[in-house]
Amino acid sequence: MKSLFKPLLTIFFLLFNIVVFSQIQKCYTEGFLNSLQQTDPVAYERMRSAQNDLLFPNAKITDDIYMIPVVVHVVYKTEAQNISDIEIFEQINILNEDFRRLNPDSINTLPGFQGVAADCGIEFCLAQFDPEGNPTTGIIRTYTDTSVWLLAFSERVKYTNQGGDDAWPAISYLNIWVCNLQDGILGYAYGPPTGTPDVGDGIVVDYKNFGLGDVSSKPYDLGRTTTHEIGHWLGLTHTWGDDGASCAGSDNIEDTPNQLEATYGCPEVEIFDECSPASPGIMYQNYLDYTDDACMNLFTEGQKNKMRSVIETKRASLLFSSAGCNEIPPLPGDIAELIIYPVPTEGQFTIVIKNFLALQENMEINIYDALGHLVSSANPTSANTVAQYFDLSHLATGCYFVRVFNGTYFLSEQFLVY
Repeated sequence: MKSLFKPLLTIFFLLFNIVVFSQIQKCYTEGFLNSLQQTDPVAYERMRSAQNDLLFPNAKITDDIYMIPVVVHVVYKTEAQNISDIEIFEQINILNEDFRRLNPDSINTLPGFQGVAADCGIEFCLAQFDPEGNPTTGIIRTYTDTSVWLLAFSERVKYTNQGGDDAWPAISYLNIWVCNLQDGILGYAYGPPTGTPDVGDGIVVDYKNFGLGDVSSKPYDLGRTTTHEIGHWLGLTHTWGDDGASCAGSDNIEDTPNQLEATYGCPEVEIFDECSPASPGIMYQNYLDYTDDACMNLFTEGQKNKMRSVIETKRASLLFSSAGCNEIPPLPGDIAELIIYPVPTEGQFTIVIKNFLALQENMEINIYDALGHLVSSANPTSANTVAQYFDLSHLATGCYFVRVFNGTYFLSEQFLVY
């Protein structure tokens, strides 16, 4: 996350493994671990072991989409802090775009990094059932007398008896608390647990930076704070290795170039430093750097494998959660979109459908040649954003048509195979 003066803090609190961002302190991870080794060697070895486990991602090569059920705890004192359902829907959509590489700004990825940019195969939904099995929207609203959650006391937002809202079991839900964090702190996250998740496992995000913010939250107003924090929650570290402006540290991801320190602002060209002095330079567009929201646009294949490995091991219980999923409706003012890329194509392409929910479980995608002959079809599960890949490289060159049916309406588009 970023702060007013843009320094960042990553603190692992004793037994909590929390990532925190601050305008005052730099990363204290190594100092904390050194102190912990002296005061509690058992806890030190357990935490170091958990970190080492994450250095060797073993994600399966699979087409499975991992769905993470989410509960959003809105803890507010003022009307502004009580963010709307629409803002929450926007944030879930942003997460799904970012983790599936459906984000429209993916076209801005620098050429040198396009080859490693990844669809992580991870999606998020608002929980459909609470821990007792009762229907829920996945959104919990709690009034508080706390005006601002100071860093030293921010964990209290996770407890009802301390003015916040109790977590739902982290073995079944990703808990996200949205509240008024102290100035300069946009959010923080628990890293993957060493065993059963702690009761406070999840992420905390300032209400001004959740979803699509207003002008006052620029340049962190496009929902990438939450994308960044969930990256930490799934085991990623910052791209520069949290090593205090040195080339010695690493995020232990092979396809993220080593870099000296965090990047700020929104550069538009390749940037080099002493750690990566040659093209393509440092990967400042990565969600785990500190650039402006408008500048972030990718996870890498290596980060994808690490996050999926964490889901398959440290957070495997989420794959068997009974929380279910609520469907997010198209947002007011959204227009249904049918996007085909790349165009023109040699026959391998992806069809993206947005804001076109089906009135049935599946929607229909049909592809026709210029004479109206059906050449391929698919029935993806209905969702607010759908991405369907086709390999039709056997097709003859010419013009083809896509028609999508959601049970009531049609969308159509044409494309060229060459």
